Amino acid sequence: MLSDREVMPASRQQTTLQGPCTITGRGYWSGLVNTLTFLPAPAGTGIRFFRQDLYDEQGIEAVAENCQGLSLRTCLGSGQMRFEMIEHVMAALSGLQVDNALVRCTAAEMPGLDGSSYPLALALSTVGTIALQALRPQLRLKQPLRVGTDMAWVMIQPAERFEIEYQLDYGPNSPVLACEYSATIQPETFLTELSPARTFITRSDADALRLQGVATHVTDRDLIVFDAQGPIDNSLRFPNETARHKALDVLGDLAVVGADLLGSVTAYRSGHQLNGQLAARLRELLLNRSDTEGQIFDIQGQRRAA
Repeated sequence: MLSDREVMPASRQQTTLQGPCTITGRGYWSGLVNTLTFLPAPAGTGIRFFRQDLYDEQGIEAVAENCQGLSLRTCLGSGQMRFEMIEHVMAALSGLQVDNALVRCTAAEMPGLDGSSYPLALALSTVGTIALQALRPQLRLKQPLRVGTDMAWVMIQPAERFEIEYQLDYGPNSPVLACEYSATIQPETFLTELSPARTFITRSDADALRLQGVATHVTDRDLIVFDAQGPIDNSLRFPNETARHKALDVLGDLAVVGADLLGSVTAYRSGHQLNGQLAARLRELLLNRSDTEGQIFDIQGQRRAA
């Protein structure tokens, strides 16, 4: 019989970027132009956002206790020192296993770009990563952990790898058809299989937002807008692109745990609020139990050999 040490995956070394990179775009909600500059950072820094337009010197670390999941986006910080819609940025960093980086922003809202993480992931992957002389914390679950209701929920169960499955079903009257997506999250496939999946919305919801004066500059080509006939003036990149994008959101929202997760995540109609609740629970477990870097801790707090 194999020992725990032999069957458990080894902790990997922390990483950072090999050099800086930038990307510019307008926010969906505000319409303001934001230039993001990604910079290398030492081990233990995590992902830290800065506001250059506010002469911000301290920044805010992208961890669950500093985040708030809203109905259509995830926000970091509060008051004037706020960063909006960070989920696609965090998904790109997490999917490519960039553990430490400084993200300098010229506005509060992250660029909408094409509605996906692909432009961000492409810029980051072009720069590449380097290993640092420190181990990445890992969090392994021994029991399932679930948040939500029968109508919408997200759950993580014990597994040897980090997997995400998203089940999308808004009912028979929705123009967004039911579909599913599942994958093991790894840098080798993230760029091509998950990062290109775009944000989507129904025509009725898009019209309602525009009546409120929100996203008036966003066209049907800047994301996927569905009516009864399907995508308007657009086409899907994958048959299940909507489920892929929701899985991308789950990845970005769970990136604020601050550790590699060893578990299988299943989400049913969950959004940023539920994803954020799960991230907060996992973050609490990590802070309460991971007192040694590179160790693996299960939900009951039993230490395993790395």
